[in-house]
Amino acid sequence: MRSRIKSRLIFGILGLSLSFYSCEKKKKEQSLFELIPAEKSGVVFENSLQSTDSLNILEYLYFYNGGGVAAGDINNDGLVDLFFTGNQVPNKLYLNKGNFQFEDISESSGVQSVKGWSNGVIFGDVNGDGFLDIYISQVGDYKGIQGHNRLLINQGDLTFEEKSEQYGVNFKGFGTHAAFLDFDRDGDLDLYLLNHGVKSPEVFAQSENRYKPDEGGDKLLKNLSVEGEDRFVDITESAGIYSSILGFGLGVAVEDFNRDGWPDLYVSNDFTENDYLYLNQQDGTFEESLESLIANTSRYSMGNDAADLNGDGKPDIITTDMLPEDPEIWMKSVGEDKVEVYSIKKQFNYGDQYVRNHLQLNQGKKGFSEIALYAGTFASDWSWSPLIFDMDNDGLMDIHITNGIVKRPNDLDFIQYSQDADPNMTFSELRKRQIDMLPSVKLPNYAFQNLGNLKFEQAQSSWGLDQESYSNGSTYADLDNDGDLDLIINNLDQQAFIYQNQSERLNRNFVQISLSSSSKNPFGIGAEVQVFAGKRVFRQFLSTSRGFQSGTSTILTFGLGEIDAIDSVQVNWPEGEQETFKNIPINTLQNLQKGNGELRESKLRVEEEILSDSPFNWIHQEKNSIKESDREYLIPRSYAISGPAIAVADVNGDGLEDVYLGGAKDQAGELHLQQADRSFEKIENPTFNQLARAEDIVATFADLNGDGALDLYVASGGNELEQGNLFLFDRVFLGNGAGQFTFFPNALPPIGENTAAIAPSDVNGDGALDLFIGASNVAGDYGASPKSYLLINNGKGQFRDQTEEWFGEDIDFGMVNTVKWSDLDQDGTDELLLSGEWQGVRVFKKSGSKFEEIFPKGLENSAGWINELQLADINGDGLPDILTGNLGLNSKLKASPEKPIYLYHHDFDENGQADPLIFHFMGENLVPFATRDDLIKQIPGIKRKHPSYQEYAQIKSPEDLFPKSTLDQVTPKKVVEFRSGAYLQNSDGSFTFQPFPWEAQLSPILAIHWDKDTKTLILGGNFSGYRVDLGKAAASSLSAWKWDEGQWKKGQLDESLPLHAEVRALFAIKKQVFALTHDSPIYPLGQIQE
Repeated sequence: MRSRIKSRLIFGILGLSLSFYSCEKKKKEQSLFELIPAEKSGVVFENSLQSTDSLNILEYLYFYNGGGVAAGDINNDGLVDLFFTGNQVPNKLYLNKGNFQFEDISESSGVQSVKGWSNGVIFGDVNGDGFLDIYISQVGDYKGIQGHNRLLINQGDLTFEEKSEQYGVNFKGFGTHAAFLDFDRDGDLDLYLLNHGVKSPEVFAQSENRYKPDEGGDKLLKNLSVEGEDRFVDITESAGIYSSILGFGLGVAVEDFNRDGWPDLYVSNDFTENDYLYLNQQDGTFEESLESLIANTSRYSMGNDAADLNGDGKPDIITTDMLPEDPEIWMKSVGEDKVEVYSIKKQFNYGDQYVRNHLQLNQGKKGFSEIALYAGTFASDWSWSPLIFDMDNDGLMDIHITNGIVKRPNDLDFIQYSQDADPNMTFSELRKRQIDMLPSVKLPNYAFQNLGNLKFEQAQSSWGLDQESYSNGSTYADLDNDGDLDLIINNLDQQAFIYQNQSERLNRNFVQISLSSSSKNPFGIGAEVQVFAGKRVFRQFLSTSRGFQSGTSTILTFGLGEIDAIDSVQVNWPEGEQETFKNIPINTLQNLQKGNGELRESKLRVEEEILSDSPFNWIHQEKNSIKESDREYLIPRSYAISGPAIAVADVNGDGLEDVYLGGAKDQAGELHLQQADRSFEKIENPTFNQLARAEDIVATFADLNGDGALDLYVASGGNELEQGNLFLFDRVFLGNGAGQFTFFPNALPPIGENTAAIAPSDVNGDGALDLFIGASNVAGDYGASPKSYLLINNGKGQFRDQTEEWFGEDIDFGMVNTVKWSDLDQDGTDELLLSGEWQGVRVFKKSGSKFEEIFPKGLENSAGWINELQLADINGDGLPDILTGNLGLNSKLKASPEKPIYLYHHDFDENGQADPLIFHFMGENLVPFATRDDLIKQIPGIKRKHPSYQEYAQIKSPEDLFPKSTLDQVTPKKVVEFRSGAYLQNSDGSFTFQPFPWEAQLSPILAIHWDKDTKTLILGGNFSGYRVDLGKAAASSLSAWKWDEGQWKKGQLDESLPLHAEVRALFAIKKQVFALTHDSPIYPLGQIQE
């Protein structure tokens, strides 16, 4: 019996093994990429490192940055060759012999004679002889390392001569990488040198130091080849290039970012210094323009790449950082700056930086929208080289990112405990112990497949790219001339990866373009190539410097998917000429020679800035006296930057609409009366000035005392004052019908809340307007429900609190941001609708002299961070629909009914103060959003239960943090939906959610305007008040939509509103719509166009 059982067990295991082997074999056969063994390819390169007492990651922080790899056809035989850089091992040059077989010609070619610590490498023809030369960036004169940057001139016979000194490009210092570009369009290739500092990055200085040149900083070198000289001259300072000790350059991209026909530069800097976006001024100089065009960047910016990701013809930018996707690694790694450090950096004039990959969507003249959190590309661990290319030839550009570091110096346990040592240890012994403490984690690289609409899905496993490694530089090239791009990666302490792309199995089409010119730039480096096919336009820019320390070939590959013909190819040559080439067959490599196409007049131009004069000379000006995080360390957002208030009505009976603008704290509100010429005149009101200490959050005009003249209700908030403070009291001003208002101090009960919403309605049917007042938060106690009010009017403008009489004494309205009255069911009586944070759309129906909450089907999964509600009949069926402005999808926080986000609000340490703890899912783990340090600051006892970061990283649920008996006392609030959208009402009173288009999910929506006549929807967004862990939201200030046949179609607005402005309200005067913003002017918006 035992023997039979054993036999069955063996055969069962064998069957499972065969099944597993069969599945793995099938997976391998079907993978998009196949890893070619070194024994087959002949590429036997391993960038091996050995640390010493004097040279290791603690002495040289970039010790494990690794090497690069460049692709280029060095002998013009139609096969792309490969060059690998080594740090402590020699560089290698491999000649492509076809069929994925390479010959190591490093010694015979002369390149192996180049010694030293090599980092970046690129190909480019510096002397215009038609053969690609090689430029290598090196480290020199540091910790025994001797070297300088090298220029290897191709002799045309598979040999190279080192001539960096002769050409004046023998920079000695800390060379990271370089890029060739014809910045002055004179026909030869100039050179940008990307270098890094060695000062302690933890000690940051005033940002003004970036204007002080340093001999080790970045350089711009002008090529004098067209002048007949084989040398470069340093024009760094005169060209406007920063060259200071602040720069820790790890990535450089050359692109025409503003589409004016001149090459620009993006430089990514590690540590404190900002990234640089240099726009070519067409006169031999650059203007650094990052602050005006980009709202925020990676904090530890590493490699970068630039290409058109969404097919709109504009180059987008990706920068990599170190945010882990794995919750365990994330919870024990250095994260965002603490609030205090972040504030200091801002005072030192550094930009907004966050620890994650950034994906900058090019929006033209207005700048860039950062969308990595929406796209799904924000976390790929310790990342180096991002490459944007069409990996599966489907016509959509995908992203590949290398990652990994042998020793992780950002491990928090290491940082905290590495100095603890036996006092008898020698320095050498201490260093060895510290290095041994550094964790090592090998991970796969990341591949992100483009799904369209700028959404990406991880594909490294399904595409066969999930080998674990410490990978650094990478490039792509069509190594076997089959029309798809193969992938080459330089690894640390591991053989280099060469992946064969097998997209030809998918029967997708392509076209490949190479360029030829009789200029000193014969390969056309710096050209823009556009492929036109029907309504599709495919655009690429020919740069041989990409990713991290690496370079791509001079052949451009365009995946076409199922497109079976192209109309034309347009080349915008580096010198400025434009040519069109027709009759280009697909599935071929076409060499386009300058002068053989149809010459076109240049149509590349910078978009004209639209300037619109506003009739309002007014700006909301915040002057916050406290930092909310000092009082509530875990508060996820600021309420101190709420507002401004706006109310619009004809207050003097002249038939023209007037405007009240509510000020911030210590900024008086203002009444502006419209004049016959459509201008506005400010009306002085001494009482407004006397009450300027109160911060105006919302306001409304309504006839509150029944005299036929409009009165003004102004609500206070701002979260700076404690509940019940005099300047938190809401205010009523009685109007006389002539535009004059008088403060009525006896109108209201003492409402000392952070009011966020006002909604007038005649609740009891006595002919007098009553008010519902919604409050957003309790100062000092985030997560607690403030008191919202139903105020009943006595007919004379005096109000009594009758909330409990109408709603019951146990009513909890939650954290209310928005309130509306609407007759949803068309029975002649208005229902109350409200929403806010940690709750969905809530509906209260009047029944006699009571309100009862009802739960219409379709609203049960609406809980979010809702900022705004509007009611409108979107689809013209006679039933009001509900429009919601929510957080959106461009956030670290992700929510769904299956994986909600929870808020546990409870006094966990029994110190008399409630603790607001947010838990969110990372993978299948429900983990705290707060870091261990932040939690300990809020609840010191956490340190005893989780004495190390490693132990803290084992938390997989709230039960791992607190006893079940404690959690049982808490009813957590939750969020399941962050999308903004429309809840369309059905005939049976239920609702169907239709999210707004993806472009409207890139920022939180705080303002909604619906024009029923034109069926036009305008959405206003952006919010800078989220805590550092979440980051500012500044991707989309405005979008416009037309409702057409059951769907939203994008509209166009001629407006001057900045992309990164924060829109808090949209209001109309006649048909002119205005955007009210935070800390910036009021902007008029143009007419909607299809």
